[in-house]
Amino acid sequence: DPVAAFAAHFRDRVKTTVARETLPLDERLARYIVEGSRDGLLEDLDEKLGEAAPLEIINGPLLRGMDEVGRLFNDNQLIVAEVLQSAEAMKTAVAHLEPHMEKADSATRGVIVLATVKGDVHDIGKNLVEIIFGNNGYRVINLGIKVPPEDLIAAYHTHKPDAFGLSGLLVKSAQQMVVTAQDLKAAGIDIPLFVGGAALTRKFTATRIAAEYGGLTLYAKDAMDGLDLANQLFSAVTREGLAERVRAEQAALAGGATAVDAPRPAAAPARAKAEVPPVSPPTPPDLEPHVLRHVPLAQVYPYLNLQMLYGKHLGLRGLVSRLLEDGDPKARELHDVVEALKAEAARDDLIRADGVYRWFRARADGDRVRLASPDGAEVARFTFPRQRDGERLCLADYVREDVDDYVALFVVTCGRGVRERAQADKDAGAYLRSHALQALAIESAEAFAEMLHARLRTLWGFPDPSEVTIADRLKGRYRGIRVSFGYPACPELADQATLWRLLRPDAEIGVKLTEGFMMDPEASVSALVFHHPAAKYFKAD
Repeated sequence: DPVAAFAAHFRDRVKTTVARETLPLDERLARYIVEGSRDGLLEDLDEKLGEAAPLEIINGPLLRGMDEVGRLFNDNQLIVAEVLQSAEAMKTAVAHLEPHMEKADSATRGVIVLATVKGDVHDIGKNLVEIIFGNNGYRVINLGIKVPPEDLIAAYHTHKPDAFGLSGLLVKSAQQMVVTAQDLKAAGIDIPLFVGGAALTRKFTATRIAAEYGGLTLYAKDAMDGLDLANQLFSAVTREGLAERVRAEQAALAGGATAVDAPRPAAAPARAKAEVPPVSPPTPPDLEPHVLRHVPLAQVYPYLNLQMLYGKHLGLRGLVSRLLEDGDPKARELHDVVEALKAEAARDDLIRADGVYRWFRARADGDRVRLASPDGAEVARFTFPRQRDGERLCLADYVREDVDDYVALFVVTCGRGVRERAQADKDAGAYLRSHALQALAIESAEAFAEMLHARLRTLWGFPDPSEVTIADRLKGRYRGIRVSFGYPACPELADQATLWRLLRPDAEIGVKLTEGFMMDPEASVSALVFHHPAAKYFKAD
């Protein structure tokens, strides 16, 4: 198991001048957790059982160790990967103590029900919350993905939780949190509600979610921030102070939202559309569907965005490329482990890269792009929003109106079977491996999209110049753009259904759409590709 290498890499991550064996027993137990080490842990636990009950050990030195892990993380001394290893040590300790516990014993700071909201399949963030909360004294009921409000209401009556935690990635998920908050309130539920996710903001939480919910609503920017808030919430000493601060902050945000959220005045008279110069459309090699199965990961890995993989997912702070160049110990250690996991994923088929793509004839019609079959019959149309001010850009501006033009559509995935493998690792207490596998799959799908886009440019007749590096490609330094539904230039996620009808990725590569038009499995990317040399990324109104 390559991820087990973390145990050796980070064994001495929190250095001390005092050898562990010379410390008092309670301090040794806490140190195992802080260091994420299990060498000698079980023997010391057995010794401690001679003088204290299991629950006292958990609530005492072990949880003090996890509290110190949180403090070190907040002080930028630990990264997410190290926190996960501490959680693994904690799970090992609790599992060893459980046979000695009475049935009535409960090592619980509180009970929390977690869910990714209806329509959303993204669970890597929620699973991280489950691991961290579950090993910090909370009992966590994870309802999974695509959870409708009625399931949360049923869970409230079944499990009697002290709080809910809602997660979601896209803007549509944030809107679903508003609906969920309304339904919970209508059901007479007002326990504290934690919310988090990439598209969520503190202001949206205050003005939209908290405004619809009767109970305390807490925005957490990440899993460790959520843990800090939960620890304050479930402490009699800090609970009221936290609630007062949160409500005061939300009232201030809501009070300042009136002017910001008021209808915008009409834009000053301007040209009807952007002035995008027409270009002669390059002709693709064919207009047939292409299915890519089992693409070698060795072709995909060079396009990995290490800043996202190491930084966003594994928690390495700073510019990853610079840290690796400078030989930063944590960066090098993470690199070694990721490289080992990449090799195992390729060798043992843990991650599989599949894709489907096709070019279509296209013509612009105002703010619409009409797609046609090879014989010229219209097969689909997409309507894109136009900027109201500034350049007044719209994606349709990048397609000719007067002659046949072309766009490419694709769907790629690296997620087949990953959720199940990651869940099995999580259930076995291999938290770091579980999280790293999901992260690698997600970023491999993004890398596959980058690789396929480069291949399409070559096949389309405008390959990247020889001096263009992969780092340049990751910064979008090439001709044309690729855009995905649900993002700023084409925010209508429901248009995914049209793309699915045209490419049939559900039948070809096993990528399905949820009722909220999100892709399942999570580690998947869909895109429309425009060739125009002037095409650029922008936010539409």
